[in-house]
Amino acid sequence: MQDHKIEAHKITKPIQLTAVWFVALLLLDSAFLFAAAKTSQPSWLAPTLVISAIVFVPLFLVGVFLMQTVFRKELQEDQYYSEWLKRQEELFKEFKAENVETATTVDVHSAEKLVVAKEEDIERLRLRRYQDQKGLFLVHTWRPSMTPGQVADIVIWLHQHGDGPLSRGEIEKVEYQLGPKFFKKPQVKKNAGDQYRMEVSAYGPMLCLAKVFLRGQTETTEPILLERYVNFEEAPNKALQRTADRRR
Repeated sequence: MQDHKIEAHKITKPIQLTAVWFVALLLLDSAFLFAAAKTSQPSWLAPTLVISAIVFVPLFLVGVFLMQTVFRKELQEDQYYSEWLKRQEELFKEFKAENVETATTVDVHSAEKLVVAKEEDIERLRLRRYQDQKGLFLVHTWRPSMTPGQVADIVIWLHQHGDGPLSRGEIEKVEYQLGPKFFKKPQVKKNAGDQYRMEVSAYGPMLCLAKVFLRGQTETTEPILLERYVNFEEAPNKALQRTADRRR
């Protein structure tokens, strides 16, 4: 009978890795249980092997859960993960946190006194944005597109900061506007169960506007206007270069 071997270099997909993970669990548990059945001395060894085989099951299940959640990005197919990793490396190249200063470069207390008025002004604007939008914001995520001719598959949805209309079920509908290249007219979403989610495919970034209508609003009441620039996480220098190339 021909031997079947696992060729590691051919395991490139997450589902293949998960399958190998469970095969390893099966083989390991089988070996432990077989050894326990054949072992009589010392007396403590067989129970220990059985207990180990039982403990391995939840440990392996926790490992699968972590792979599908915490390490999901790392488990993308090689092509997609390498593209994601390259974008992250370019984006954070020579990163330096602008909100952290060292004592040798700046006197923190003096700097705070000089800009306190401006900081208070912009902080009031920031807090007012929370109030005017009732804690509502647009967020998005994306992946390399599965649609021919498109670059990214995008999901846009409504997010609630703290308690507000979304968490209290006070939203009647959300009206999205992405531009005429996507839809001839604004798209209305009433799917509260998945936070008024919208799914589109695109070949380039775009500005998304959304009007949020609350229940019980009159015709004279203005809806909440939200906006989101939907980008694809590419490094700023590459985005500028691509824009320049298109203008030539």
